[in-house]
Amino acid sequence: MTESSYLDKLNEQQRAAVEYCDGPQLVIAGAGSGKTRVLTYKIVHLLRLGYEPWRILALTFTNKAAREMRERIEELVGRETASKLWMGTFHSIFARILRTNADRLGFKSNFTIYDSADSKSLVKTIIKDMQLDEKIYKPSAVLSAISGAKNALVSPEDYAMSRDILEADRRAKRPELYAIYKAYCDRCIASSAMDFDDLLYYTNVLMRDNPDVLRHYQEFFRYVLVDEYQDTNFAQHVIVTQLTRDSGKLCVVGDDAQSIYSFRGANIRNILDMRATYPTLSTFKLERNYRSTRNIINAAGSLIDKNRDQIPKQVYSENENGAPIEVVKCYSDFEEAYQVASRISQLKMRSGDSADEFAILYRTNAQSRVLEEALRKRNVPYRIYGGLSFYQRKEVKDAIAYFRMALNPDDDEALKRIINFPARGIGDTTLGKLIARAIEDNVSIWTVIQEPDKHPAGLNAGTLRKLDAFAGVIVEFVEMNRKGADAVTLATKIIERTGLFTMLLHD
Repeated sequence: MTESSYLDKLNEQQRAAVEYCDGPQLVIAGAGSGKTRVLTYKIVHLLRLGYEPWRILALTFTNKAAREMRERIEELVGRETASKLWMGTFHSIFARILRTNADRLGFKSNFTIYDSADSKSLVKTIIKDMQLDEKIYKPSAVLSAISGAKNALVSPEDYAMSRDILEADRRAKRPELYAIYKAYCDRCIASSAMDFDDLLYYTNVLMRDNPDVLRHYQEFFRYVLVDEYQDTNFAQHVIVTQLTRDSGKLCVVGDDAQSIYSFRGANIRNILDMRATYPTLSTFKLERNYRSTRNIINAAGSLIDKNRDQIPKQVYSENENGAPIEVVKCYSDFEEAYQVASRISQLKMRSGDSADEFAILYRTNAQSRVLEEALRKRNVPYRIYGGLSFYQRKEVKDAIAYFRMALNPDDDEALKRIINFPARGIGDTTLGKLIARAIEDNVSIWTVIQEPDKHPAGLNAGTLRKLDAFAGVIVEFVEMNRKGADAVTLATKIIERTGLFTMLLHD
């Protein structure tokens, strides 16, 4: 592909943003203005300028966005070149960096990554061990506080020394929250596990406490690109700044008017105040919307204009005017559902369109119930999308817990899930004693099982035999993995050896 053939596919604003490579750059991309196209072609342009693909870092917020971008780049430069790019979500890229440098942080390179269910289970265990009231120390609220602390780069030690934080916890009748935070971090380290927030937190710690590592990645990544910068939190912003402040080889794309994730830690100031961090920042604006009608663009613009603090831009569309926007007021969720179902029934009868021509978007899963009832009353067939994830299904999580143990037997949450599944006579009382000894000795539960003389848990001979049998099964999987068994072979062995498949067949 010649230089003109890919640049000629861009409008004037998009092309200017793609061609500029002389310093830090902010691309303000209005809705439907070709943001992904600009990022994609920017990477292609950098490759045309001689940048090695493995020294270009592109950070996105979702795997879907990374996948779409990579597919587009593959079409332009080929799969081999595209595969060498450091492209992915913040969490996947930082996990890759952390695995390479895990020993600097006291972790093993095969550390487990806990999902929200694992984290919640661990917090519940800690609350129970500390004999605290779970109605006051609600696990979800405790996890939210811990997440907020990590995203603000507040360590357990800093948390315990902050008068403001401790006073806020005291007023909320949760004075022991700092102790739960400390215990949570200690248990994760003992289990060689990180949660999603840790992937950001420990990347910052790694670069803060290891100047040689920071210098290596500053020099290694010759250009850094970030998508949806308005959604970055403090921890993400600090990492990006550490990597690019000296070189200035940074391109961030975003739109302050589309910042809606403050409840998840996103900090709008990261994009609004970029010039304070990068004094030579050049700003480019993508203002033509290719997606929506003029009525929609004008209505959205009239609302956004009311924002007090914003980066001014004039989004426009050259599409048709489109149908007028209708605003409907409803007194309750039931009336809202009635209106939606009635309108679909009317449109179906009037136009003859099939049911799959209609879509209902709602904010939370809890809203679906009244909508479903309203649709059923009018005999409108429907399908719910976005239900329980495949990987959140019990049988899948059970199997994956065994896979996790094969990789990292110190993973407490995986062990707790399958130590008596399928049933092998190891009850909650035994597990409670193992957990208590593990916490007291600051080791993993697996270590207690493997070294009963060194870490006595007060178990009788019969129980120790059952634990030894369980450990033998896990060691078998660990050894297979250590000797290089491929994923299919190991998975097949796990399913057969544990009897999971047979049990499911009889369910």
